Order: sequence, then structure tokens, then C-alpha cells
Amino acid sequence: MFTQKDAPLFDALLAYAKRRMLPFHMPGHRGGGFAERVWRRRGKNLFPLDLTELTEVASGRDLDFFWRAAEELAARAFGARCSYFLVNGASSGILAALLSVGRPGGKILIARNCHLSVINGLVLSGLLPVFIPPLWIDGHPALPTPTAVAEALRRHPDAVALFVTNPGYQGIYGPLAGVAAAAKSAGIPLLVDEAHGGHLRYLDRKVEASAAGADLWVWGTHKLMGSLTQTGLLHLGSENISTGRVEQALSLIGSTSPSYILLASLDSIRRHLYLHGRELFARAAAHGERIREELSKLPGIKVLTGKELPPGYGLDPLKVVFSLTPAGWPGHAAEKVLRGKYRIQVEYADLHNLYLIISPAQKPGEIKGLLKACRALAKTRSPGQDEKTAPPPYSGGELLLPPREAVCAASIRVPLRAAAGRMAAGWVAAYPPGIPLWIPGEKITGEMVEWALAFQAAGGWLRGLEGDMTRVLADGG
Repeated sequence: MFTQKDAPLFDALLAYAKRRMLPFHMPGHRGGGFAERVWRRRGKNLFPLDLTELTEVASGRDLDFFWRAAEELAARAFGARCSYFLVNGASSGILAALLSVGRPGGKILIARNCHLSVINGLVLSGLLPVFIPPLWIDGHPALPTPTAVAEALRRHPDAVALFVTNPGYQGIYGPLAGVAAAAKSAGIPLLVDEAHGGHLRYLDRKVEASAAGADLWVWGTHKLMGSLTQTGLLHLGSENISTGRVEQALSLIGSTSPSYILLASLDSIRRHLYLHGRELFARAAAHGERIREELSKLPGIKVLTGKELPPGYGLDPLKVVFSLTPAGWPGHAAEKVLRGKYRIQVEYADLHNLYLIISPAQKPGEIKGLLKACRALAKTRSPGQDEKTAPPPYSGGELLLPPREAVCAASIRVPLRAAAGRMAAGWVAAYPPGIPLWIPGEKITGEMVEWALAFQAAGGWLRGLEGDMTRVLADGG
């Protein structure tokens, strides 16, 4: 009925808005008439599309019919058996993934460089994590090697699933096909947080989850694929994971009144990517390569390139990671100057590096301004001191209690400095990228606390703290 040139849900909303019905239904803003004047002025073309569940939108069909049709087109376009639109970010897809593969007390293998939403999924599902250390590359965590994964699978034959993140926030991707083969050999499903990597399919990177043989993968499509913020996709590959369990999980964590503007954004961008994705991302990749080349020529700047990566690992061409520490600029200090003096907003900074995300919509003038600012910084010296802090210990502390039990246990707040030796009742993560420093149920080590304090002192933001307090178990554990 529909082809990839159609956007059934988006088109249905547009068609309904043109009918100018007399509204006696939700939402109460009535096409924007209830909103403040500035919202009415700026959103006059969008408010009429913000609809709720309506019957007979077009051809006697309701909006849910067009929604499901749009998801079927997405599955065919993106190489999945089934695809589900997400309107609460990739995080909701990760929660649903963990709720779909096991029961409370079941064991799941997880690469430790996971997003904090994975930890939230452990709390909701009751699964017990066994962490696999990531492969560290130039201070950046990446996909564990297939050998490391196979060894973890051998030591834990009772695991119900394997969960990995690929590519990482910094754009490093690994040999996912080898990891998928190890999971298949062990007879368990492979779940992939691919929030930052769906666009790799348009750049012929065969590490994209559908090509590598993953059983379930999640995209944060708003990150690099052009949809509105808070949208994502959950895809199923093989039949190792039941569609019924996934749909039940999504119904448990999702809204009963989803935003049809967000859903239509996914429908529209699927069509746009199907028709023009290769052209768009080839353009972005060329921009990224130019930026890397120009920055590499500057003394005082170190750029992460594919040359530093071991065999089987690659770098997303749309991510540019560079450091001005050779010129004396810690990452956070350089980020503040770029933002305040040159009006350049990078994706994020850490103690040493700056991270850029390159979009197909990037303008030549923006690239020129970035390079000009970096040339200026490379010729000057930061007023601050070089940071010597090591990367965070993502390998984690000793897990003394399942995360779900730790969250439900009685807890107290203690100053961060006093947390060493206590059992965590919540997670703390450097944000971005949102990789937990510790999780509920883990013993907080002195090294973790020292790193967290140094990270804060350098200008970094720790999510999960309450002021300068962190939550630990009340019984002194």
C-alpha cells in the first residue's frame, strides 16, 4: 500500500490539519490558540500537527493505522524484522530491551562502557549484571574484543543475553560481527546500544548492527540522523527475541499519549534518509575529514585518527576528537573559550579532549569559523594548568548487591568525599557521555571518589549527585 516515497503518518497529519475541523478534543492548546503569543508566532505551522488519538483521520483510518504503517516502512528501510518508534529517546528502547530478555535474577553480560540508561534498565528488570571491561584506546572506551567477549561467555554460560555499546560516544566502533558470532555460538541474543551509529549504514560501515547480525539494536535518531530531539528507534533482527515481549515492555514504559509530531518526525526522516541518506552523509564525512586534516596540521593540537586504532576498530567520520593539551589547554578550559569568545559550541569536553559532531547540514562558514578559532587557541597558552587525572575506572567496583535491591534498600546521603568504602544506592556518571562511574550495589572505591572530585574541579559535571552529596546504603554497607 505504501512505498518508501511515502510518509504515511506525517502525510496523514498534514492532511487532517488542512481539513480545519472544529475541535472539541485534546490537546487543549487547540492548534496553538491557548499558547503564549511567542509560541503562537513561532509554532503556528507545527501546533496544528500536535494531535492526539483521533478516529477517521483519512480514508476511514485512525492515526494508529498510519503509525504502524510507518513503522513497517522503517523496518524495510533499515534492514530490520520489526521496528518501533520511540518518543522518549533511545533510553526508552534500552529499558525495553532489558525488560524483554530475562527475569529478575537472570544474569546478563554488559560491556562496562554502557550508558546510564542500561543501569536504569537493570533496576527495572531485576537482571544481574556481569561487566566486561571495554577496550581502552587512547583514553577512550570502545567495544570489547571478540576474544574478551567469548571468554566472558565461557565463564558465564547461564547468561541470558549480551549487551554492548557500539560505536561509543567518541565515535570509535569495533568488530561487532565477531562479537555477534560469539553470542550466537553461545546461544544467547546480542543487544546493541547503537544510539550514535545508525548513520554508519549510509557510509558502508559494515559494523552497523543490522549488517553485523545483532538480535536487537537501538538508535537515537535525533543524534545524527535528523529527527526531532527525544526520538529513536528500536529494531529487531532475528526471532530470538519475541515481538510480544518487546511490545509489552514498550507499553510498560511508554506514554499512552505519544507525541504525534515526534512520531511523524521519525516517519519523515526515514523517507528522507531512504531517498538521500548516502548523499547527505557522504557530504558530512567529507566535512569531518577536512576538519581532521586541517587540525592535524596545527602544532599544539592532537587529533584522534584511525591510525591510533587497533585492527578491526574504526572511527566514525562524523565525530572529530581533538586535544589542545599539547598547547597547554585542558579540555574544559578550551571549551569555555571556544563558546564564550568565538561562539562555537562543541558537543562536549572532558579533562583533555574536545568532541565535535559533524552534521550533513554543517555550513562552510561554520567550519571556517571553527578552524580559525582553533588556530588562535593553538598559538596561545591556557592560564590554567595541565590536568593529570587518569580516565575514569569504568571497569567498576565490586558488585555487592543487585542494582534493583540496592535502589530499593534504605539509603542516606553522604558528602562525596565520605563515600569511599560505602555501597552505592544510586549511580553517578560524568555527563556527557553518561557512562556510570559507579552503579547501585557497587562498592565505591577511593580511586573513584578522587577521580570524581578532580573531574568536578576541572569543570566537569557529574550527574546523579544531589548537590555535593551522593546516596549510599543506610546500613553502612
